[in-house]
Amino acid sequence: MPVISQRAQQALYPSVREMFELAAGVPDAVSFAIGEPGFDTPRPMIDAAYQAAIHGDTHYTPNRGTAALRSAWCRYRGRQDGIVYDPDTDIIITAGGMEAMYLAMIATLDPGDDILIPDPGYANYFGQVQMVQANVVPVPLYERNGFRMRAEDVEAAVTPRTRALLLNSPSNPTGAVIAPDELEAIAQVAKRHDLWVISDEVYRAFVYDEDVSCLSIAAMQGMQERTIVVDSFSKTFAMTGWRIGCALGPKAVIDRMMVMQENVVSCVPGALQAGAVAALDGSADILTTMTAAYRRNRDMVVSAVADMPLVSCNVPDGAFYVLINVKATDMDDHDFAIRLLREAKVVVTPASGFGERGRDYVRLSYVGTAEDTAEGLRRMRAWLQRLAER
Repeated sequence: MPVISQRAQQALYPSVREMFELAAGVPDAVSFAIGEPGFDTPRPMIDAAYQAAIHGDTHYTPNRGTAALRSAWCRYRGRQDGIVYDPDTDIIITAGGMEAMYLAMIATLDPGDDILIPDPGYANYFGQVQMVQANVVPVPLYERNGFRMRAEDVEAAVTPRTRALLLNSPSNPTGAVIAPDELEAIAQVAKRHDLWVISDEVYRAFVYDEDVSCLSIAAMQGMQERTIVVDSFSKTFAMTGWRIGCALGPKAVIDRMMVMQENVVSCVPGALQAGAVAALDGSADILTTMTAAYRRNRDMVVSAVADMPLVSCNVPDGAFYVLINVKATDMDDHDFAIRLLREAKVVVTPASGFGERGRDYVRLSYVGTAEDTAEGLRRMRAWLQRLAER
């Protein structure tokens, strides 16, 4: 048999998937592992896609995406940030946010280049950097700062080979939002070192407190020309299985991403893009419902953890994740997650899969029903109580 490539052999498999598969063998487990909205796609999006399909929208679409979706998304982002994006040149529709991220990395990084990645940060960032043969340079995020990225830590991480900085606000796995003044300071670092910024903004819709402001770094002065914004329908509109995302950025880089799109997936199905247009035209109801549900779940989780022995957590600003500090249990994050699953039938994700600085934490995703969330927290508290008594 021919030898499998070194690149394929070294590809990383995220810990969240490991826990997902282990949980499949545990009947009646309550899962806090997968970051997928606990809602089905609303009927208007499904109807729009169905109508498009039965009327013949079953053929190839432009590599950039349909004109209707590009225009709708540029209008949507303009309302959010006041940024003018040209739908003919500044946006590409991709097969989910992950393809947008991958194309953005290929477009900005050569083999051997360095990219600054938040640590802890989304597990797939590390795998994608490895696949494009670049190098991860971690930017440490500290619990004492609410896991919010700071400009001074970004500056300290810059190397002579640094070409890009990856931001994620609100963050997976921490739920942290970078404050506007800190975001402006980070923008100054990017300009000073002439860096690309890849800004993963797929959780922008989910911020829970009125005193928390979540902005796009692309809206900062002088940043639109060096920022590639990655966005997605998956979280915002409960459309994870539709695999529709986008990248917004300068024409020169979007043009090259379009060429690479042809060589990866060619295009995104037209009928699904029609469903996405319907989401943008009528998004308020589902967003309002999801945000209210996740806010209640977040508050339930934070309150419950505060009442548990041996563990603690910050209050996350947004997204739908919280990191729980398990250091006082004298277990590492992986052992904690495995024992919690086997002994209490509760699934959480070891945060070491999100970077070196995640080793004392597990990630909990609070997108389930209120009833499941309450039951999972009850089981977790009882298990920790027994552990503390022993």
